[in-house]
Amino acid sequence: MLSETIKHLRKQNNLTQEQLAEKLNVSRQAITKWESGIGTPDIGNLEALAKAFSVSYDVLLSDGEAGAAENVRRTEFDVFGKDDFELSFGNANVLDVSLADCEKIVVEIRTDLQDKAYDLAKVKLENGRKINIAVVEIKLDKQYISVETNKTLSKQDAKKHLWIKVLLPKEFSNRIELNGDVHTLLIHDIPVKKHLEFDGKAENVRVSGACGHFELTPRCDLELHYDGSMEQLDINQLRCISNLYLKAGAPVHVYNKGRSCDLVFDGYESVPDAEHKVELNGFKTELTVRAE
Repeated sequence: MLSETIKHLRKQNNLTQEQLAEKLNVSRQAITKWESGIGTPDIGNLEALAKAFSVSYDVLLSDGEAGAAENVRRTEFDVFGKDDFELSFGNANVLDVSLADCEKIVVEIRTDLQDKAYDLAKVKLENGRKINIAVVEIKLDKQYISVETNKTLSKQDAKKHLWIKVLLPKEFSNRIELNGDVHTLLIHDIPVKKHLEFDGKAENVRVSGACGHFELTPRCDLELHYDGSMEQLDINQLRCISNLYLKAGAPVHVYNKGRSCDLVFDGYESVPDAEHKVELNGFKTELTVRAE
């Protein structure tokens, strides 16, 4: 359980709840809620916890939910031939997408609820329509890999307590389309040029170690942390107020192509002749670019 992992790592680092709260710039009550399982740290606090404990973000999540085997559900499917993938997600806390040197699609469901992940979300290969949390459409044979949630699990609970990790085969993936309603979207370890799209709600997005072109269309205000690794990143938004965090000194050309959109720079200077670009599109959106 994530709560138990936080408590264990805090004690292992000889920190009191007050000392850890001070390190993270949060209240002691927040630490108490996380360790009791009443509350769950958001993406920013998860990363701060990982840094405070000197572990990776992925290790913190994995250790947090993998302590009990019943809280992990992992399913693998063979892939034949190179193809496009469409992943449609209903609701989840974290959606983590990356590529790997494999010939399988891997879908892993994690939860910090007491219910078994197997009971909350079942993964199966079927013909038919796309449903519920996660679907991978193999367009070659019109089959779907779907994750069906138990009807007793509300959308609100899914968005707080479900983590979905998807590994796609590096050599067998072409275009990757994502859509759904998640709190945090992680796109990372995309070592070869791919065309990615996301359409839906994602309040926090982190893109790192990715190549190619990413069209990001979040239908909500956005906090986007980006390492500048992709050749092209398009941000398409309608009437939103968003922040883009770029590493100071990262050579990225950020420019405005939207209608009645405002592009504001706060501590970051765009590099007009840079090969890597960020394009703001949409209507009446304000994007502030900040140095991270």
